[in-house]
Amino acid sequence: MVRLTSLLIFLLLFVQADVFTQQRHQRMQEGRDRIETLRQVKMIEALNLDEETAARLSVFYKRHQDKIRDLHQEIENLIDELESAIDEDKPDNVLRQIRSGINEKRNTIHENRVNLYLEIEDILTPRQVAKLIVFERNFNRDLRQIMREVQRDRRRGR
Repeated sequence: MVRLTSLLIFLLLFVQADVFTQQRHQRMQEGRDRIETLRQVKMIEALNLDEETAARLSVFYKRHQDKIRDLHQEIENLIDELESAIDEDKPDNVLRQIRSGINEKRNTIHENRVNLYLEIEDILTPRQVAKLIVFERNFNRDLRQIMREVQRDRRRGR
């Protein structure tokens, strides 16, 4: 009877932990979605785009951002693989191969960013492309600053 009770408690805790993890991932995704929506709105304002150009840019930019996000996820997976290889004391050639895959993904991200600005000239004027580059830098810098402030406030609140 004690074993059955212990097993039930363990299963309840396990299910609760899984639900908590799913909720946390959902909240994180909702936060990312809100940030991307804000980025789109601010970008359209900063570039002073008409409705048609804004729609074209939004579709193009989202597709680009999705590619970059997927590549970052692939890098994370490779780093997890690298960590496992280290823990399992895999030979150096395996570590090199995984590192090479990470480097290839990082190069692909860089190439995608460069190509974004080349391809986006089909949608935007050269001045708007220049404004986009400045906007992205400033938006990302401001976002990092806000995140640091939120983390600092959370630490103080503990």
